[in-house]
Amino acid sequence: MWKRLLITLGAAVLLGLLTGQYLAASPVQSGSTVFGEKCASCHTIGGGDAVGPDLEGVTDRRDRTFLERFISAPDDVLASGDPVAKSLLEQYKVPMPNLGLTAAEVDALITYLASQAAGAPATAPKPPSGLPGGDPARGKNLFTGAARFENEGPPCLSCHTIAGIGRLGGGTLGPDLTRSYTKYGGDAGIASLLETLPFPTMTPLFADKQLAAEERADLAAFLREAATAKRDSTAVWELLALGGAGVALLVALALLLWPRRALSVRKTLLRTRRGT
Repeated sequence: MWKRLLITLGAAVLLGLLTGQYLAASPVQSGSTVFGEKCASCHTIGGGDAVGPDLEGVTDRRDRTFLERFISAPDDVLASGDPVAKSLLEQYKVPMPNLGLTAAEVDALITYLASQAAGAPATAPKPPSGLPGGDPARGKNLFTGAARFENEGPPCLSCHTIAGIGRLGGGTLGPDLTRSYTKYGGDAGIASLLETLPFPTMTPLFADKQLAAEERADLAAFLREAATAKRDSTAVWELLALGGAGVALLVALALLLWPRRALSVRKTLLRTRRGT
């Protein structure tokens, strides 16, 4: 009996401590935690645009109702044709993913953003360790599939193309990434982009196959070099030559097969007329 009483009392004390700790956290503190865990990979507060916009002063620019809707379900807001959401997508090219935040987390996050007045310490995304020292050669192999990702994710080349990876290029499902390094804000932007992979077509592919930190660093190094690379102008002429050769081959086959087909038809007509 005493053991049960002690266990019950201990559980009550532990629950009280946990509850007290939770209640002690102010909305601003809770919002800061949410921002650090969910938002800092794509946004800063006073540190400039990254993958997404700088959120300094966002509570002054947008009303709270819009912020609550957009943070809770950005995909629904964009699908509704909201002009602000469409404008953000056109500017930053990356749709904000649905983070699955609870109403309490959204409320705390907005309270935290409102508390960050101009001049407050900027919160910048933290690039993966070792990003500046990534290996561009290995990054290229990861991009093309010559080297496999640690968690078995698909190679980038299956959906994207980039300068300097071969005559026929890559896939066309995703955008050309030749200028992605400068487009998405250099080291910080590429780091957060590779860490979160927020594109709708990529999210399900890498949901349980996240890129390792070293792989992100290597890919970032490769994308950094590709931003200054130029496409081989001879590749265009080679592709045209291949296309022309293909057309010539089809014409030759047609000329070869057509007389036989025509002769077969004539023979059939002659047999029909003769009644045989």
